[in-house]
Amino acid sequence: MHFLWNDQSIQWFLEASAYTGFHQRLAKRLVPFLRADDTLCDMGCGLGRLDLEIAPYVARLAAVDINEKVIAKLQSDVILSGVQNLQAFCADITEMKESFDVVVMSFFGGSGYGMDGYLARCRRRLIRIVNAENKGSLYPGSHRRTVKETIPTVKQELLDQGCRFELVTDSIEFGQPLRSMEEAKGFVLWNAPGASEEEVKEFLRENAEHTGRKDFPIYLPNPKKIGVFVIICGEE
Repeated sequence: MHFLWNDQSIQWFLEASAYTGFHQRLAKRLVPFLRADDTLCDMGCGLGRLDLEIAPYVARLAAVDINEKVIAKLQSDVILSGVQNLQAFCADITEMKESFDVVVMSFFGGSGYGMDGYLARCRRRLIRIVNAENKGSLYPGSHRRTVKETIPTVKQELLDQGCRFELVTDSIEFGQPLRSMEEAKGFVLWNAPGASEEEVKEFLRENAEHTGRKDFPIYLPNPKKIGVFVIICGEE
């Protein structure tokens, strides 16, 4: 997944994950497809919130991302959490040589060097998590800057390549908690820098919820519709 990481965006992401429990719920969708003796690699892991959740269900987990900032944060959190079987690496996944029982591509964005390259890295299953559709609800839709991989596009890609797969769909809340309306304006502008002041105000009038909480009085809901493709990479 293509994403601009800085201290502020990292903080927002971590707070959204903790507030909504998104990665805990997503992990529950993946656990039935994992084995206790699996080696697993999360390619493009970002901050690794999903990895911290699924690490207890596999033998060894490698979390890989090209961004040094998020890997440093994940490495620190691994130590603090006491997880023993998770290692985070800053690396270009296209240059990796090791293979794993399971490979995870979570909201990866693009196929990089092609599906064959990723399939070659896994012995048993490739789990590919994508958005159901190319839209979201955290900023004005007219300012969308990226084209996401979606269920229809990935499904067609897998069918064209003759891949065997299972598809699981779900909708998991992954909205953004915020400390003030000013912070909410900043969040919307971070995601849609071209939006006018009036567009931001109108978006927040229509979408911002008042939670009644002292820590996060403002919340932008985001029911994230997803597809989990479980692709068979060998004889089961």
